[in-house]
Amino acid sequence: MATSLSYAGGGRVSAFVTDYITGDFGVFLSFAVMSLAIAIAQWLVIRRHIRGLGWLWTTLVGGAVGGGLSSWASFQLAITYGDAVDLLAIYACLRGFSTGFMQWTIMKHHFKRSGWWIAGTTGSWYVGVMVGSLLIRQLGYFLTLVVGAIYGFLTGITLLLFFWDRFNSK
Repeated sequence: MATSLSYAGGGRVSAFVTDYITGDFGVFLSFAVMSLAIAIAQWLVIRRHIRGLGWLWTTLVGGAVGGGLSSWASFQLAITYGDAVDLLAIYACLRGFSTGFMQWTIMKHHFKRSGWWIAGTTGSWYVGVMVGSLLIRQLGYFLTLVVGAIYGFLTGITLLLFFWDRFNSK
């Protein structure tokens, strides 16, 4: 729920950033605004289980830097290879991987099988973005809410599995 709402809200606000700050820096700031919203919402939910501000910072950096790099890389590949490359799939996987990898640097101290977090986050971004792309005309303003809900639901299941594994291994 936190990820869904923060993704939608952060996405709405971040869309205005590029109206005022153009170029690559504006795109980076747009990703930073969305990532900050997601980071704060997720941190508020998990702060009792994962102490400190590490989650907040890794989510912000992973999302902002990863968002910029994944956009750049997917556009470069699309320009080079044309229709042979699925721009959205590459973007979603790189964005999910970068965010998941940064968050994993915190998760590895709390869960035995934390490496699966990277795969879970990458997969959740991919599924969310692909479903969103199929329903973009029907969803309109609700697109970011639905994509965020899918991303949040799937990463939430992954996190619950980590807690379940930790509880059962005691």
